[in-house]
Amino acid sequence: MKVLITITHGNIGGATNFVFWLAKGLRKKGINVKVGFGEGNYLKEKLEKENIDYINFKWLKRTRNPLFNIFFISEIKKFLNQEKFDIVHFNSTNALLGAIGAKLSKSKPKTIFTFHGLSILDKNYKKQFYLKPIYWLIFKFLITFIDTPVFICRDNLKQAQKMKLIKNGAVIYNGIPKPNFFSKEQAKKFFEEKTGINLENKFLIGSIGRLDYSKNYEFLIKSFPEILKIKENGLAIIIGEGPEENKLQKLIISLNLKEKIYILKGVYNANQHLKAFDLFVLPSRYEGLSITLIEALFAQIPILASDVGGNKEIIKEEGTFKLNDKNDFLNKMKTIKTTSQIRLENFRLETMVNSYLDLYNNF
Repeated sequence: MKVLITITHGNIGGATNFVFWLAKGLRKKGINVKVGFGEGNYLKEKLEKENIDYINFKWLKRTRNPLFNIFFISEIKKFLNQEKFDIVHFNSTNALLGAIGAKLSKSKPKTIFTFHGLSILDKNYKKQFYLKPIYWLIFKFLITFIDTPVFICRDNLKQAQKMKLIKNGAVIYNGIPKPNFFSKEQAKKFFEEKTGINLENKFLIGSIGRLDYSKNYEFLIKSFPEILKIKENGLAIIIGEGPEENKLQKLIISLNLKEKIYILKGVYNANQHLKAFDLFVLPSRYEGLSITLIEALFAQIPILASDVGGNKEIIKEEGTFKLNDKNDFLNKMKTIKTTSQIRLENFRLETMVNSYLDLYNNF
């Protein structure tokens, strides 16, 4: 079996890691796998280190330019005419356009698209809401070129069915390789060096994620004055980068929380430091199946996450709070304990790879 896995870019991110882990896992199973993407050295370097074959598509970009998209459709069609694959597995919106080229190619491979969340189509997406019907039409059209749509949580599948985007689809949870965590003491020392703060006797709240609209970090920041009434020794570290960084920094300063909340950028392998946190918080407006939430589950630390997307499918209901409900969040924080480990098996890399392999073999 020969499989091409495609994603828009090779920059660091949850979907990029997913593609790398899946490609590596499939190759270990004896599958002839190749990865296709546009720009980005992160994925390129990881693939080269593992000697996994890849192709850079010149016109595969994160863009709304229809001309670039048409060029990519033609580019992947030409590539698939030259190199035959049994399955082409798409993993991002712009990459999905390549499904047209795949079905127009001579080999006409079977096609799969994994929805890594619903993004603009999610029921909780309020920003630029006028784009929803446009994106719905685009996805509805593109899905006609997909043999099997895959969702990373049951919640996203149900939403897609409710909005009549699809009739049927598979659910395959994201799986991760077993993380290597630093001890609590080592991880705290790392953050002490980064912040210049003595973290002894501090209640450390942490999160890892992109600083954008979807992750909703303003909720955590705005809630922090009330958090300090519960935990006087509370301190928060948010690890990430993104377009809302300046906005969040200004909010921190306006609430006089500059010595209580720290935003750290450029932390390589941030998940290795999870055990430093006394509480991991994910306040997202919408999610698919968060990789960092799964990593926090493996770290066996207390977790509080908004009840959106697949969060409740990772952790039990007592570990979730109603979206943007400060009272529910604070009440849960008072009683939260270490999250149950019952569901860990669902999120192991081996489980995910085997599920996709079964899907490929069923064509």
